[in-house]
Amino acid sequence: MDLERGWRGDASEALVAADILRNGYGVAYPHGHEQKYDLVIDVGWELLRVQVKTASDYDEYRYELEISPEKYSDGTVDIFAGAIHREGTAIYMPAHEMEKTQRVNFNPPEEMPSDWHREQANLPGEFSIDEALLKIREFTDS
Repeated sequence: MDLERGWRGDASEALVAADILRNGYGVAYPHGHEQKYDLVIDVGWELLRVQVKTASDYDEYRYELEISPEKYSDGTVDIFAGAIHREGTAIYMPAHEMEKTQRVNFNPPEEMPSDWHREQANLPGEFSIDEALLKIREFTDS
């Protein structure tokens, strides 16, 4: 096992767990490493399975969450979380909306060159745990 890779995964899980706790939700760790998910989050109305990934630097202000969709069949994961170590935060994407990649832009909107860039930016607030839970709730209620 690559120790750097193992440490990075543990650090990412800890960062995401801390972020979830800061937002008022409970977190549990599954026993063993056979599950397709890394954390279980108690959101009050359901227990949800979270797969944690380390988001990679895309450029100076953007980060990319990338998964291999074929590894996660329907129903094995509810939320994908991307730990962004340089920013000290995490982004969240409901599994039913996640494709292969998702980019998030931390560049301040006032520093973006145009309105079009601001509209297309995928800002961090759009990928908060609360936004992901709202989308999951809407999806399951429909």
